[in-house]
Amino acid sequence: MSSSTQRFQTLLSVSNIALLLTATLMLVSVIMAYPLADKFSLPVQIAAHISTILIAAFLKISYVTRCLAQYNLGLEVR
Repeated sequence: MSSSTQRFQTLLSVSNIALLLTATLMLVSVIMAYPLADKFSLPVQIAAHISTILIAAFLKISYVTRCLAQYNLGLEVR
């Protein structure tokens, strides 16, 4: 296995973990910001709304890096 193949394999693994983590965090922040908002103080609600935007950015970045790794490994990009 070449060095670049190993790097892209590592990138794919890291991206998959990042996708799982960011998707979970996104779900938590959306639940805190909307359906359970009345259970949290206003500063926590504000933080949940802001974190929803920030987590979405990291979710997209992790998806793009996953696609990049799949493409360079010759895998189906989906």
